[in-house]
Amino acid sequence: MEASRNTAAHGGEFDALREAARHTYGADAAGYQEGRPDYPPRVYEVLRSRCGLGPGSRVLEIGPGSGLVTRHLVAAGATVVAVEPDHGFAEYLGQTMPEVQVVRAPFDEADVGGGFDAVVAATSFHWLDQSAALRKVSAALRPGGWAAIWWTVFSDPYREDPLLAAARAVLGFEPGNQRDGTAFQLDRDARCEDLRRDAGLADVAAELISWDLSMNADQVGALFNSMMTVRQLPEVQRRHVLETLTSLVDERFAGTATRPHLTALYVGRKVA
Repeated sequence: MEASRNTAAHGGEFDALREAARHTYGADAAGYQEGRPDYPPRVYEVLRSRCGLGPGSRVLEIGPGSGLVTRHLVAAGATVVAVEPDHGFAEYLGQTMPEVQVVRAPFDEADVGGGFDAVVAATSFHWLDQSAALRKVSAALRPGGWAAIWWTVFSDPYREDPLLAAARAVLGFEPGNQRDGTAFQLDRDARCEDLRRDAGLADVAAELISWDLSMNADQVGALFNSMMTVRQLPEVQRRHVLETLTSLVDERFAGTATRPHLTALYVGRKVA
């Protein structure tokens, strides 16, 4: 789920946006699963090597969506409790991953207990009140357990994205709104301080992972159709945006557009 602002201070506008998000994404959970690319291998490497993910791990996942990360956690041998407020996503997870315990509630209201080896949140934590949520993360972890929070920006703001540049020239605006409003996710000093101050974590570290993804026209269309800013457009405009993007892939990029992505990963350990 994409973010556009620091949500530590919630106002009426943000609360309305968050409520809309809880119905927009999960309304087409299968389409979301199809459209969203996986996270770079480095994320899962850090979960295994630093955070101890492996057979027997108890992991709490915040905002699993369609289960993109959840599948990796289960494949690693973890027992997963997934807290998902979106009814559509919760139904989808229950049907496709019955081995996962799905808690159908917002994280701030969910009864999750404690003793977890890891708490993870993939492109979801921006929807929460940071201070309160991080205190709850700390309470859920066992001593020595790790928190890992990360976001992917679907167009690296530090590198040129040829597809978006071409789309902007045709449409007059940048679809998806991914390159703007990423200061919150990419502010390493502030996010690390949040983990130290609000969650009381030690060994806090941040990593920006630059990676490229080659996408055909169908994949580009599915990705942008999974974005809230595109899904909320009037139907005629939404179709125009998607048709423009997919046509550009075929006509200007010979059927494959290689696009820059950036994943910001933050981890920290609960001390005894």
